[in-house]
Amino acid sequence: MSMNAMTYRKKIKGAASGQELSSEPLTPDTIAKCKRSAAARFQRPGPDILNETIPVFFIGRNQNGFWVARDAEGKFGGLFWSRVAALRFASSVRPGGCATVFPQARFELDIGNAGNPLISWLETARRLLVREV
Repeated sequence: MSMNAMTYRKKIKGAASGQELSSEPLTPDTIAKCKRSAAARFQRPGPDILNETIPVFFIGRNQNGFWVARDAEGKFGGLFWSRVAALRFASSVRPGGCATVFPQARFELDIGNAGNPLISWLETARRLLVREV
């Protein structure tokens, strides 16, 4: 699986240790490690790439082109009209900051939609219309 990654803040405090963790841009070597460690969908990058205390959100598009935001633990997720809205959702769920992973492959939201409720309705209506045609 191919992906891109970024973080929201320049420095994020480690919850367990209280130390400040840098979120400077990833090097090509680190990105290669991240790609190898993310073989399974929604698997957070390993501790050698990203500190385990930093929450992770996956943000990408589903098969219908809507934006999906889902945390690595499967507790929070939603569907959105835009990438900005998905990023805003991630930052509102984790106001202290979080890492974001942008998988290249499309993926579906596999938990309840806490994002835009209209999108869930539109996707359901689309499935019904496609089946009847």
